[in-house]
Amino acid sequence: MRKSLTSKSMEGCAMIEYTFRDAAEEDVPKIINLLNETIEEVYGQILPEDRLKPWAEGDQLSSDVNNSWQNMIVAEKAGEVVAVAARFDNLVGLVWVHPAHQREGIGSVLLDIVEMEIKKSGYGMAKLACFSDNDRAMRFYLDKGWKLLSEEINEEAGASEMVMTKTLTKKGRC
Repeated sequence: MRKSLTSKSMEGCAMIEYTFRDAAEEDVPKIINLLNETIEEVYGQILPEDRLKPWAEGDQLSSDVNNSWQNMIVAEKAGEVVAVAARFDNLVGLVWVHPAHQREGIGSVLLDIVEMEIKKSGYGMAKLACFSDNDRAMRFYLDKGWKLLSEEINEEAGASEMVMTKTLTKKGRC
């Protein structure tokens, strides 16, 4: 079990405090709400409407969160889940920050936690996939040291995605 981690950031002159911790089953409705509130804003310009609809209006999103919350880390502020990340073996499955809380360092902290967990699990290389047209996310991952491996079509989403990797071990070290 991961320990709870608190991080502070400055927004204007006020100090904002976030807590990063393992997701708990009682977080599931909050995670679903976060994703439901923002999915169309985040992916509306990237995914075809017919492919986005089962996530935005159907049960697919809820089903996925219910099946994988045990692999998630949440960032919360004042009891509200504002971001989430997920890991599956050496795959970063998800880093999602509510648009109102982007550019506050939350995504960086979540990604750092996931990368550390992947490394601690014995993997020297991490992978993720990011929609090719998600310019902000692509810049974020590239700035965090991720490298492009290949471009593929995500059949479920009907969109192109970039598969990216990052070496988590330093050469010459045990």
